[in-house]
Amino acid sequence: MATNNNGHLLDDAGNVVVDFVWGNFPLQPNDQRPDTATGRLDYALDNHVIAQVGWNGYPLYVGNTDGSAVDSDSPADGIQADEIFLNVPTVLGLTTALAVDALKDAGFGTVNTETAATNAAKTVTAASRTAGSTEVSITATGAVAAYPVGTKITVTNSGDSTVNGTWTVTGNSSTNVVKFTSTATTAVALTSISGSVVGTAGTIKTVAYASGTAANQTTASTVAVTPWAAAS
Repeated sequence: MATNNNGHLLDDAGNVVVDFVWGNFPLQPNDQRPDTATGRLDYALDNHVIAQVGWNGYPLYVGNTDGSAVDSDSPADGIQADEIFLNVPTVLGLTTALAVDALKDAGFGTVNTETAATNAAKTVTAASRTAGSTEVSITATGAVAAYPVGTKITVTNSGDSTVNGTWTVTGNSSTNVVKFTSTATTAVALTSISGSVVGTAGTIKTVAYASGTAANQTTASTVAVTPWAAAS
């Protein structure tokens, strides 16, 4: 099954998967709700809190593991809006629009888009792929710091058409080598080249938070995303 930009499974019609149920209409995740002030779940309302905490990921869920956690002062005090914590979805490499949508689907009410980051090209000096493998390694000074795993990059003028293109970074092996999965499996051994690699313009470079940690945000936190600017 395909997934949407927030990682939820989709049915053949492109809707979030929901099991057949008897009785009332099943609880809907934020993915199915309109992007309006009153459209998404409101954690000030107790039934909305229950939907987020107990039913997130329905029907393919294990209670309270896929999108939120509760830091309750007392088992008897119930679930409060300020006790909901949100797991931040991975949005590196997504377009700005999809990243904002995924973060709002996850429960963030405020998502700010920062000024696009400078996107100076780095020179690709080598590229390699083992015959039969789809994994490509490219060498560019400082590439790992610039393009962490998940970032989308565009490679040009490498000297091999199967290396050129737009790819998602999948790993690295040194400070200067990043890896991605190509569509070809022929051997590549390029050295002393002057190719170019940049972040793919309009895709997310970094995600920042107003407070808390990256994995555990309160609903009051503001999240900000920074896309790549056009290559320079």
